[in-house]
Amino acid sequence: SNPLVDATLPDGSRIQLTLGKDVTARGSTFTIRRFREVLITPVDLIRWGTFSAEQMAYLWLAAENGKSMLFVGGTASGKTTSLNAVALFIPLNAKIVTIEDTREIKLPHMNWIPAVTRESFTDDEKGRIDMYDLLKAALRQRPEYILVGEVRGREAQTLFQAMSTGHTTFSTFHADSVEAAIHRLEYPPLSVPRSMLASLDIICIQAQTFVGGRRVRRNLGISEIVGIDPVTRNLKTIDVFKWDPSTDTHRLLLNDIWNSQVMSEIMEFKAWS
Repeated sequence: SNPLVDATLPDGSRIQLTLGKDVTARGSTFTIRRFREVLITPVDLIRWGTFSAEQMAYLWLAAENGKSMLFVGGTASGKTTSLNAVALFIPLNAKIVTIEDTREIKLPHMNWIPAVTRESFTDDEKGRIDMYDLLKAALRQRPEYILVGEVRGREAQTLFQAMSTGHTTFSTFHADSVEAAIHRLEYPPLSVPRSMLASLDIICIQAQTFVGGRRVRRNLGISEIVGIDPVTRNLKTIDVFKWDPSTDTHRLLLNDIWNSQVMSEIMEFKAWS
């Protein structure tokens, strides 16, 4: 009666199974997405060319100083891997809550609550715990950082409410550009108010592409949401970094990194010159 299974293997790898011929005509199937026991670090992502060292330094400062981020891209573009790597920059004494459908995020922090959803055991959905329920519970646990595996339903509004009330949140989202991400978030079924979207600081665009005939993952760009235009009421964004496919390099688009709103806010808060 329930031929689809999503689960986590003992080593942390993700498995998806179909049973019999009801939903897969050629018989039962299984797909395993393996995860390394050793964490993928920011240094690995720099070495592989997914990010530049300058981008990672930017994200380090942002993560350490409580800036909220959204990693956006298609399937298998490396969104969760990048989120997990950047989360290693969170101070070790911070309280973190992660919320996922299946366990993918791994952190070395001691004060970390990894929460996962639970399917119902009955036909009337009794006992079902979804991401919205976990997110509501997380807000009562006084976390400093909330990491949500993927935003796709009614938990989006609660997540942006958490951002608006001062919680630092990292999450992933399916879209292929900043404009597409904002459009999807604003319209049903997510329906996040524009005023709440303004509390998001950074959007990282990820993609799976080819360089020299090799399949690679690249960060296509990093953008900041800088507020709402008082005249048009549209969200204002600035592009900070962009990937150049002709040279396979990541370019800083600003005259100086401190022209970035995120960096200038950190500079002012830290009383740096």
